[in-house]
Amino acid sequence: MNERIRNILTILTKRPEIKMAELTAELGLTRRQINYAINQFNSELITQKIPSIERNHAGDFNVPLEVLQMLATQQKQTMIPSDDERAALLSMFLITNIEYVSVDHLSEFLGVGKTTVAEDLKRADQLILKYYLSLKYDRVKGYQIEGSEHKVLQLLADLVKRYPVFKREEMLGQLSIQVSKEEVIHLIHNMEQMLHLSYSDESLEYLKTTLPLLLARGIAESKLGAADFFEGEVRDTPEYRFLNVLIKETEWQLSSSYLEWMTLLFLISNIFEKKTTQEFDSDRRLKELIHEMVTNFEQQTFITIEDRENFERRILNHLRPACFRIKYNLSLGVYSLDSLIQDSNHAILSDLMKELIVPTENWLRRAFPNDELDLLSYYFGFQLSNQHLIKKQKPRAVVVCTNGVMVSKVIRESLEKLFTELQFLSSFSVRDFYQFEVDYDLVFTTIPLETDLPQFIIDPIMTYKEQISLRYRVLNELGINEVDQSVDRLLGIIQKYSDVSSSKELKEELQYFLLQEKQDSPLENTKVLPALTYYLKPNYITVIEEEILWEDAVALACKPLMDNQIITEDFLSDCLQQIRQPNYAGYFGEKTCIPHTTVEHGIQREGISLLISKKPIAFPNRKGIQIIFPLSFLDLTKHLKAINQIADISTNQEFLKELFSKNETKSIYQFIRHFT
Repeated sequence: MNERIRNILTILTKRPEIKMAELTAELGLTRRQINYAINQFNSELITQKIPSIERNHAGDFNVPLEVLQMLATQQKQTMIPSDDERAALLSMFLITNIEYVSVDHLSEFLGVGKTTVAEDLKRADQLILKYYLSLKYDRVKGYQIEGSEHKVLQLLADLVKRYPVFKREEMLGQLSIQVSKEEVIHLIHNMEQMLHLSYSDESLEYLKTTLPLLLARGIAESKLGAADFFEGEVRDTPEYRFLNVLIKETEWQLSSSYLEWMTLLFLISNIFEKKTTQEFDSDRRLKELIHEMVTNFEQQTFITIEDRENFERRILNHLRPACFRIKYNLSLGVYSLDSLIQDSNHAILSDLMKELIVPTENWLRRAFPNDELDLLSYYFGFQLSNQHLIKKQKPRAVVVCTNGVMVSKVIRESLEKLFTELQFLSSFSVRDFYQFEVDYDLVFTTIPLETDLPQFIIDPIMTYKEQISLRYRVLNELGINEVDQSVDRLLGIIQKYSDVSSSKELKEELQYFLLQEKQDSPLENTKVLPALTYYLKPNYITVIEEEILWEDAVALACKPLMDNQIITEDFLSDCLQQIRQPNYAGYFGEKTCIPHTTVEHGIQREGISLLISKKPIAFPNRKGIQIIFPLSFLDLTKHLKAINQIADISTNQEFLKELFSKNETKSIYQFIRHFT
């Protein structure tokens, strides 16, 4: 198969609905070149007695199932690990096989020659040396890892974090033959049930990968009577108690130290949702530190946190596992933190977290690494910006296929692209599904199943319209589809102003369009938070020279926002009430006040207005106010860059002097824009 046909097939297998004109434009080839390449490939398929690629009357390409099977097989053969990945795989092979391992075994496992294995062993030796471990060599028996068991398991955890290659099911299967993925997912599900919580998607993936590898070594070592090696403080946790019960129900025999280490893997896992308010005595000090952290956060950001008790409980759910990770020097999976921070508008929180976390660091006697601080700032900001609508956890899906492993993998990959709202945990045979169906929320299957779960019967190969139709049915079934109401409203508008020959077909086309638009909509570019002048308009600025009471000044400052339906009277009333309080903290420097409130108090849209008084105004807690910035925000963290710029303005004496000398709102706006 040459490069041209490979590129064509890559597109056709993902987008069979693509038209020839789009294909030619995307590949930079002529129609004749594409047809020639496909015909040439079809000739090869005929010799192998495989059905050819055809086009239907609508111009869509039909890629037969057998072609996908062949491509999946070839893809598996071409997924050759890099040098560093081979060294990591070799190290993990030695970890999960506690006996001596010969060069022949390593050669067979990695699929390379003995000369390459010799080079990989040198890299692996350098890798494990960083953990104060060594490769022990015996001429007759081969190689074995030697050193502290604690360090061996530390290496295991770090390898999983650093190298995504361990997530490949075929690799994981070879490294943990005694432990099935189905049993591991079942164990995680039972822990969630007993602890009344659910783990985050990332934690679930990490546990799915790490637990089989730990069990592979732990079961083998425990059979030999492994000595205790773990000196942690996890036995008094509910995780340890429940895990101790669940392990006894399996055939896995683990020593107490391996059971404690497994407990630690659950303790460091992030919690998506805790379904009980029960708390533990061991968390009392951490709760106090979180309360102090939230108080400092409110004071420094001028954000009033609603339902603070629940907010602090959610932060505890994140910070507890983070503290265990830091205390025992463990990592959790591979997060794309840059994209998390950018997408969530909380990048600016990172610097603030460095200050807020200091008391917790002093308690732990360990510093928070940057990746944990980034994750905490993301989590902190996410909780704030979603107080009224907390993100739902993804439903957990399974694929059941009777066509074998390769086709099952193709189906699963296709569905993962189609349903970003779902988490696909596994692909099963029918027999395995019936054993573990309780662990899932829905199932995609090639044959009807006897199950109470929502099931969607699919063909291994679907046209574009079939995929969109499936997407509509699934999201509608799960109650996360917002298309129906939009379609009905659009249909009503269209029928009002035009004659529709077929309402059914039009409705179907609108469904397809809206689903496609929703699926493919680009993420908002939130890498840079909006500046002050993004929200402050020239006509939102008021300048006064006469003396005025502070209540009238605040009302006059808010008037442009009211006139533009950004806030209501309720906003003004609540701000006035706040300013009257003795401990009101909505001031910057000596001259600036920033009235602000929460969403339910009259905030309709986002905006900032400005009042500049030539004469100082006496406020209840500050006598010389000359600048009033009312802030109206739906997202409690999106305004942080603008807040920082207001702070800079308020403390820059030269800027203030120049600002007070100006009278026209246009020149004031331009002056502020230039400064920020």
